Parts: sequence; C-alpha cells; structure tokens
Amino acid sequence: MQVRTVAGPVDPDTLGATLMHEHVLALVPGRFFTGGRYDDAVEAAERALGGLSEHGVGAVVDLTGRTQVGSGPDIAALREISARTGIAIVAGAGLYKEPFPGWVEAAAVDEVADRFVAMAADAGIFGEVGTSLDVVTAAEEKCLRAAVRAHRRTGLGISTHCTLGAMAREQVAIMASEGADLRRVVIGHLDLAPDLPYLEEVLATGVTIAFDTFGKEWFDYQVPGSEGQGGGEFVKWAYHRPDSDRFAALITLLERGYAAQLVLSSDISGREAYLNPDTHGRHGYSFVHAVVLPALRAAGVGADSIQQMLVHNPARILTIP
Repeated sequence: MQVRTVAGPVDPDTLGATLMHEHVLALVPGRFFTGGRYDDAVEAAERALGGLSEHGVGAVVDLTGRTQVGSGPDIAALREISARTGIAIVAGAGLYKEPFPGWVEAAAVDEVADRFVAMAADAGIFGEVGTSLDVVTAAEEKCLRAAVRAHRRTGLGISTHCTLGAMAREQVAIMASEGADLRRVVIGHLDLAPDLPYLEEVLATGVTIAFDTFGKEWFDYQVPGSEGQGGGEFVKWAYHRPDSDRFAALITLLERGYAAQLVLSSDISGREAYLNPDTHGRHGYSFVHAVVLPALRAAGVGADSIQQMLVHNPARILTIP
C-alpha cells in the first residue's frame, strides 16, 4: 500500500492534508517578462507553496494533463519543488480534453490505454481527464475508457475535468461501463454547477466529487465554435461563480452525510489567478486553509468532516493497492 509521489512512494498515513487539484508549474503564464524559463517556474512555485506547511498541508496533487506523449508536467521540476518546500507532490498522467494530438483520433482504446500506462511511470493518479462543455466527444469518450483500462492495470485512481461542471453523469456512466472502481474516481469541478439534485445524483454512484475551484470566482471561457464572431477572433464568456454558492452547496452536502465523498482544492493557474486578486492573488495555495476552512468552521462544520475531506478521502483515492 503506497502513494506514488514525484520523489518516490510514501506511506499514505504520512500525507496529511492534501489539495487534490492544482497546477504548480502554471504560475509563470506563458512567456511573459522572462520567457517562462524553468528556474522562474520553480521559484514561483516554491514561493507560492511555501506557506502550506504552516497550515498542516502535506501534499498537493498536480493534475496538469498532457496534450501529447512526452509533454505535460515536468517531473524533474516538480521533484525539485517538492524537495525545496517539503510538500509531497503527486503528478497526474493522461490526456486532458479536445483538442487532442492527432494520433488519438485513429488510435484504438487499448492503444490509448497503453500510452496512459507509459505516461504514468512517475505519476500517482490519472488526470485530469476531461470532457467538453455539454458534450462528450468520441475522442474524449475514448480517453475516458482508456483511463479506466489503465487504472485497472496499474491501480492508480482517476481524476476528471468537467467543463463548467457539466457532463458528470455521462463521465461516470462511461467509466462504470469499463469496470472502474468508482470509490477511487474523483469527478472534478462540480462546485461550478452547485445544483444539489445534480450533485446528489452523481454522489449516488459512489464517486467522490471535487469542490476544487474555491477562490476561482472569475475566469474567461472561450465559446466553442465562435471563431470569426464579434469584433475579435473569438467570443468569450466572462464567467462568474461566487464562493458563496460553493459554500452553500458544500455545507448542505456535509449536513446530509456526504463527507466521505468530497475533496477540496482551488485549481490555481497563472492567467486565472490574475483575474482573482482578492482570493488566489492574495492567498495562493493557502486559500482553502486560510479562508475556506475558517468559514466552514464558523458554519458549524466539525473537525471530523474537515479531516475526512482533506486527509482520509485523498489517501483512499491516491493509495495504490
């Protein structure tokens, strides 16, 4: 029984509080100012993660999905960040969502699964594996099926991306049909669609759902198929989801007894952090512990529920049998 971190396997009991969906090398957004060089990204991550140990955080899951074999998270950089900060980092492996690299279209599901297994040499979870807004494309379904087949071969859990919280039921149905252990599947970003009947329908399948965008109250979304519309090249939505909606849904789910199926995070990445100066911009990766947990405690959420979401659930999902 172990959790595979970028620094090697560790005992699940040593993880402590774990943020289940982050992107620690995304704080240098593109080539602004310095070209986004390796050292800049590592130093930015070291500064940003530096305060987590004060809050008792022991681990962060980096779910930077690959867009092609050989790309994705820089394991050497993640390993250095972990060594500098003392935070265990679990890297994700897999393909994100459309558009995929060209080889995916022609590949059979088992070929994609083989590549997922190869990608996972240094990874501790498959993810984030995603679907598009209000649709699961044929290639996305193929990748979900491949992730499950790789999960069954390796014992790694799975973490998904639901664009704006959509298509969770469809994701679960696909993965269940492939024989996934749904107790070790995280359905991501459902706090972006905090409709209680929808969330409870997903929870009834036995998966864990992620309230993993706390603090991401504003972000831009490029509207699919909008090329050539409007005054620019694309049409964008400026998306708003206040944390008050997340809190209300989360507290109600905890009151209804779902603590064993919930995990927390903030999904911080560079460009979006700049759109949220008072949340991510102020607190960074400490936002869950500095802001979210005090608010939950003030609302009457007990220590056992917080421990379940931040410690026990991540350990269950990340532990390789």
